[in-house]
Amino acid sequence: MIIKFVVPQGMCGGVASAINQIEKLLQDPQTVKPIYMLGSLVHNKIIVNQFQEQGIIILDGVNKEESINSIPFGTIIFTAHGVSDKIYDLALKKGLKIVDTTCPNVLKTHEIVKKKISEGYDILFFGIKGHPETEGILGLSNKIQLIDDSMKISPISKKTLLINQTTLPFKQVQTLYKKIKNKYPLIELADEICSATYQRQKAALEQTKGADICLVVGDIMSNNCQSLKQVIESENNVKTYLIETVNDLKSIDFSNVNTVALTSGASTPKTIVDAIINELEKYK
Repeated sequence: MIIKFVVPQGMCGGVASAINQIEKLLQDPQTVKPIYMLGSLVHNKIIVNQFQEQGIIILDGVNKEESINSIPFGTIIFTAHGVSDKIYDLALKKGLKIVDTTCPNVLKTHEIVKKKISEGYDILFFGIKGHPETEGILGLSNKIQLIDDSMKISPISKKTLLINQTTLPFKQVQTLYKKIKNKYPLIELADEICSATYQRQKAALEQTKGADICLVVGDIMSNNCQSLKQVIESENNVKTYLIETVNDLKSIDFSNVNTVALTSGASTPKTIVDAIINELEKYK
């Protein structure tokens, strides 16, 4: 059996930076404790569990405002997915020490949205309902309308911007943007798929062709991992499995597999990928 290792893949700069910030925080004797994290730092249970084992308290409540208000004192970590200005200001007013690990690409999207709103624009945001990145964007203003690829859009004004979640399948975004532009020629577009997401999806499309199956290593809750799986299956027609650990290999039938392609999500540690590759070697 041939193993095709897709390049590039794995942890992106934003995730690596966020993890590095937290590790420094944990090592700093001046850190104000207890330490809280508003949701999961990234969508990877192994990473989050490691931080919990080191004493970080994860606040997974749906209502972020209530979560902040429940903290009497200490340090609050904002995750790589970002938060709205309202949540940030609330933490400041509570006197909490803030550690903001928001991905630079998400911050860029926030700045674009806020700038356009200040100029009188309405915003269409193409994103996953309930995803923390989406919730952070929607919390910026009531002038933001969440949409999906069903094309169900409320009447728009002459000054409208269409922008998207950073981790969606790039071809899905391009297709929707083309349809909406054809229907609303005056709408402005801002394709904010982050470079790491785009590069990993593009590499997966190019390098998984002809494989019998593909493995995407990452957390089932990770949107960028789900996007990788969707892109490979829909565009290359390659059966694709999203696996989290070595144990997930046991449920896959490799008996008629000659070539397996392997990639991983932007929040997947290299140690997990290496362990899976070592196990796959036994199937050769």
